Amino acid sequence: MTPRRLPRLAALVALTALLVIGAAAAACGADAGPAAESPPAQAAAPAPAVLGNREWPAAHADPTAVIGRDVALGARVYSEPQVDDDGLSFCAWVDFDNDQLSTRVVVPGATEGVARDSFVRVEGVVTRVAAPDDACLDAGQPQVQASSLVVTNRADLRPALRVVGVEQSLEQLDVRVTLERVEFAADETRIYFTVENRGNETVLAFGTGLRLDAAGAELLALFPIGGGIQAPRGRVDPGTSETGGFLFPPLDPGGPPFTVRWLGLQAESMTETSVDWSWVVDPTGAVTPRG
Repeated sequence: MTPRRLPRLAALVALTALLVIGAAAAACGADAGPAAESPPAQAAAPAPAVLGNREWPAAHADPTAVIGRDVALGARVYSEPQVDDDGLSFCAWVDFDNDQLSTRVVVPGATEGVARDSFVRVEGVVTRVAAPDDACLDAGQPQVQASSLVVTNRADLRPALRVVGVEQSLEQLDVRVTLERVEFAADETRIYFTVENRGNETVLAFGTGLRLDAAGAELLALFPIGGGIQAPRGRVDPGTSETGGFLFPPLDPGGPPFTVRWLGLQAESMTETSVDWSWVVDPTGAVTPRG
């Protein structure tokens, strides 16, 4: 090998080494695969434009943060309405099942039309935080100035998603009981009965004996503080009948059949005797109810 060829040979070796290194680096990159992309950030759910009953616990906890916000609330009046220069004002429970979430409502220009224990639908805006002398039990609660006020009832505030007409009667020992219908609302289930006493003794028909067997659980009738659903009288006199409803926890209107049982519904003289009243109800209405 002549000295003239040595530089060219050295250059060739160096070039070959660079090509090998580059190929190895490319192979490593291919094994690693493309870089993982970061998942897109989840956008926070937008706050509702109008605050309703479901948003009210948070609004009530920080009323200064919702001043100026629009509201649409269902509530039960718990104070005697007052009239002053601002108009008609009253205090209401937005959580009317538990007498909680006290809220002051002012209706400008009004002087009457609302009574204590009325169920109301209020639309308006949060104007300020109520002061201790604003005639409500709790200072620091939000005050709503109403642009619309409708006096209504509990069932209207919680409309039924599905109504199943049962109209199934059972008769035992001169007592005829008809399960009239079941109303499935988002927050409660309402079941209506007619109790007819055809005998000569007073019949005991208290809701404490009512229960539902649904999906392996036993649900008892509710007796909410605010009421709003008229139950049959607990004592049904001879020759009379009573019609009314009872409240239960919410049930899936598309769920499986369930059993309604009423224990202890019987004549006063039979308090030690067990009389079985039961109905099977299919929420979907696909199966004919039976007793």
